[in-house]
Amino acid sequence: MKTLEVLFCLPSISRAGGGVSESARLQALALQEQEDVCVRVLTFHDEHFETDLPTWGDIEIQAFPVLGPRSYSFSPGFARAALRATADVIHVHGVWQFHCAAVYLAALKSRTPYVVTPHGMLEHWIRQRSIKLKRAVSLLYQDRFLSGAAGFQLLTVKEASDVADYVASKPAPIIPNYVLDFETVAGRPAWWRDEFEGKDIYLFLGRIHEKKGCAELCEAWEHLSARDPGFRDRSVLVFCGWVDGLEGFEERVAQLEARFANAVYAGPQYGEDKIRSLAAASFFLLPSKSEGLPMAVLEAWAAGIPVMMTDECNLPEAFRVGAAMRTTSRPDEILETLREASRLDPDGREKLRANGSALLAKEYSAASVRSALLELYARAMEGNVKQ
Repeated sequence: MKTLEVLFCLPSISRAGGGVSESARLQALALQEQEDVCVRVLTFHDEHFETDLPTWGDIEIQAFPVLGPRSYSFSPGFARAALRATADVIHVHGVWQFHCAAVYLAALKSRTPYVVTPHGMLEHWIRQRSIKLKRAVSLLYQDRFLSGAAGFQLLTVKEASDVADYVASKPAPIIPNYVLDFETVAGRPAWWRDEFEGKDIYLFLGRIHEKKGCAELCEAWEHLSARDPGFRDRSVLVFCGWVDGLEGFEERVAQLEARFANAVYAGPQYGEDKIRSLAAASFFLLPSKSEGLPMAVLEAWAAGIPVMMTDECNLPEAFRVGAAMRTTSRPDEILETLREASRLDPDGREKLRANGSALLAKEYSAASVRSALLELYARAMEGNVKQ
């Protein structure tokens, strides 16, 4: 039986890559479980590479240094490796960075088909940020790179409209992310204080960025805590994540804590620290303005946490089956959702948990993702032969 050789190309395999890295890691591990599939990875080196490399198991990974801004990740070494690489199909995770240019050149040389997972990075909200730079990248190569793709992995129904200009008759199935089963570890998270016992913990976990609605969440929390002393005294807002360009965020949380004694910025959480933070949460919050398919929501469902999120999280089925509470990124509407959540009785909370767990088990499994990816690769290779 011939082994299918798959080459993953992505900006980071570590925590520095956030949900993109984790999504790619789980896909690679799922594919590698099949005996006739071999996955190799080309990526850029970053400060967390050595720490997180073991989480990829025995998958062969080459990481290359970057010249210039990390946000673009120009790397001659990566380009040379891509040009020399042999594979049946290349799977590119993420866009806007140098790895796309390298894969495009390699594909022109070798005629190797490649598929692209944009991870929500072609969404309108993203395109409007640093618009001149993105326009330049698009004109230089990205439009041709996307048009040359043999297929796309879309994470959500909405993402189909984001790539409509490039898909044409190419395969572009919706293949969502998945997460591993949640396994608890002993102990409380490092940010825990004795006075939190018996209170509702409202957890935000992820990148602290403008698009995530963190500033609006702080504003809603401030107004509700000021208006409702009962909510203030029985509730704690905890932010776990790294600050990415949201100036003044840590000071803002410190102000809330000084005024109400119910807000914590815990910093980034990984490994067992992350597991403990999820296990301590009463509710999970993601008032995002733009997402692909958020891994953090899937992780919250796996941990059995009631979820509050926006339509922009691109999980509409969650609202249809009662697996999440709907909010927006507007402070007044976040406030109302917080108030509604705080008034849920135990049965209401348990219903949200159960519906989230059931949806996760039905739609987001390793086996279904592996099968769908292998079918996408087969169609991409078949289409490439016909051209």
